[in-house]
Amino acid sequence: MESPEASTIRGVYPLTGMSILIAGGGIGGLTFAIEAYRKGHDIRILEKRPNFEGYGDEGHASFLFNQLGIKVEFSTTVEDYFETDGEGVVILADGQKLAADLVVAADGVDSKSWALGNISSWSSPQEPHHCKGVEGYPQRASIHLGPEAHVVLGKTDDHGAEEDWDKIVPTDKALQYIDGWEPVLAEVVKATPNNRCTDWNSVIQLGDSAHSFLPTSGTGAAMVMEDAYSLATCLQLGGKTNITLAVRVHNKLRFERVSCAQKTGFKNRELFHDTDWDTYVYDNYGKGVDHVITGAPFRNTNTPPGYEYKPWTVKELMDASDRREPVVDEGDWS
Repeated sequence: MESPEASTIRGVYPLTGMSILIAGGGIGGLTFAIEAYRKGHDIRILEKRPNFEGYGDEGHASFLFNQLGIKVEFSTTVEDYFETDGEGVVILADGQKLAADLVVAADGVDSKSWALGNISSWSSPQEPHHCKGVEGYPQRASIHLGPEAHVVLGKTDDHGAEEDWDKIVPTDKALQYIDGWEPVLAEVVKATPNNRCTDWNSVIQLGDSAHSFLPTSGTGAAMVMEDAYSLATCLQLGGKTNITLAVRVHNKLRFERVSCAQKTGFKNRELFHDTDWDTYVYDNYGKGVDHVITGAPFRNTNTPPGYEYKPWTVKELMDASDRREPVVDEGDWS
């Protein structure tokens, strides 16, 4: 029988009957677990650490999951991911296999889920479009990135390689993922023997498993929590019979925003770190001395162009945030 807390949080949305395995109990995994539970999904978390120690308010985290009844299996390491028709599957370190309607890989930047691609295709080693650009190399690969898929185009000297995954689709479906991409990719897919490719739909990455951030972005935790709310809601709206569609919509809704947040890290790094600091001191030390000793005017040039410093406090910014007022400054902060 559910606790009053569980009944309250779970009673907001009808049950979906959708089973979800979450690999990883970090910020993203736990946030998604709570929101997905609230949206009516059946949740199970696999966490390699032995407990919630290190989560800040460890007691609160344990209390929350105990009261909600969300199953958390500690000291459980996911070693591999794969799919069958309609299910995502994980293989644990002890060899055990667990399956669910959807597997969410929230196990960080070194997630084993990267072994899965959206579409896998094998073509003849003598296929001319495949061989173009790789002649003279026994092995070579290139990576092509897009908004809903990525393609690894490779050449291997193992002519006896065989494709043996379970879930196959016609190449026509594979071509939909790469419509408008480089023509060579479409030609390779078209040359796939027996008009078959492997399609992965029941494993999705969340947070750093899907998109890592530079520390200078300052948005990694926020983005993973947004991922969690978005995915849980898309699955609730799509329902158990439309998981693949819901996952693809989630990716579409999140890709561009996350990409912008990732790029912010590089912009901030260039702005605040890619600076010749000792040269700046050599150029400005004398002016600084004059300012300190005589009060001569001096203005730094290592800040955003057009910005003139004005005193501010954290409380002022927090109060403005509570009032939902944007922080506006002079100058070019792009």
